[in-house]
Amino acid sequence: MKKTFDTIWISIAGAAAVLILISGFFIFDSMKKQKAFEEAENSLFIEVDESLMNAEYGEPFDARKAITSHEGEITSVTEPDTKQTGDVTVIYTLSKQDAYGKTAEKSFEKTLHIKDTKAPEITFKEDSVHIREGESFDPLANIEAVSDPVDGALKQTDRLENGTWIIEDETKPDTPGKYTVTVHAKDNSGNKTEKSYTVQVESAIPEFGLVQGSADYPYYIRINRALNTVTIYSMDEDGYYTVPYKAFVCSTGDATPLGTYNTTAKYRWLSLYGGVYGQYATRIVGAILFHSVPYFTEDPSDLEYEEYNKLGTAASLGCVRMCVRDVIWVYENCPVGTTVDFYDDWENPGPLGKPEPLTIDLSDDRRGWDPTDPDPSNPWNQ
Repeated sequence: MKKTFDTIWISIAGAAAVLILISGFFIFDSMKKQKAFEEAENSLFIEVDESLMNAEYGEPFDARKAITSHEGEITSVTEPDTKQTGDVTVIYTLSKQDAYGKTAEKSFEKTLHIKDTKAPEITFKEDSVHIREGESFDPLANIEAVSDPVDGALKQTDRLENGTWIIEDETKPDTPGKYTVTVHAKDNSGNKTEKSYTVQVESAIPEFGLVQGSADYPYYIRINRALNTVTIYSMDEDGYYTVPYKAFVCSTGDATPLGTYNTTAKYRWLSLYGGVYGQYATRIVGAILFHSVPYFTEDPSDLEYEEYNKLGTAASLGCVRMCVRDVIWVYENCPVGTTVDFYDDWENPGPLGKPEPLTIDLSDDRRGWDPTDPDPSNPWNQ
């Protein structure tokens, strides 16, 4: 009986030992798997370049481009809403399988800075406005819009603050001259911009009435400064300068004066401002002259040809530029003391119209010469 009991006890003890061994195995295996999972999870990381975590308001932002390194597969990245300013959170989610095939996953939060750096936009109807002396002028009439990409239309005020715009107008409608109107704008983020347009106040055109002629001065010269046209008048049978005789295209400039003057001197070649030279120059008043398009040296083959193609536009510093053919005519036919009258008329170039300006093909080897120069060496004449 005792032997049977001992056998039973031994069997129970053996079974318990087996169970303990099996249980220990499973516990150990579970611990190994847990450790492998934790190692996989802890190995997940992501690094981003903080300098790239900046976005412009309203523009799409790809947060993936800021990633510099990572461990694990990037399974998702939130798309930030950039239609707000300030800091928003971008969530990067990464995953990785451990040694037993179980997937570990972890999310990382990074900060994206959304800023509004775009300046307001100012739109004018025209870049320049022309009015007559004494004409009423409203500087606001030329403003199309003042708005911001973020804030929309800004409000006009007397003082520049966030979300507003102001206007500065120096125009004197009763005084001929060139003036500037400037708009300053500032959005709600403090971004500023400014833009200007010009206002040209043209003198009231006096009637070109009877001007008594003189046998010593066969011609009277009128220059429409606004449309860069020279009109030569000769005398009628009663001795008045009333007969339109010739018209030339020219180039004037900002410093070209208004008014009536008499020429004072002539020069075959003359050094001009900027280290250039002019042919067949006739002094009108002060530093204002008739002369050819400038040359780099006193050489008729050394024309500043890029300036030549500006004839017919306001391109000089104040003198009256013409092609050689036309400026020779003034040089040879209008003696010192000839009257020159400057005026502005934006609607009518003169009674003979405005001649078509000449141009030079800048790729042509002959471009260093004025095509109208009668010099026998001029290759345009050959």
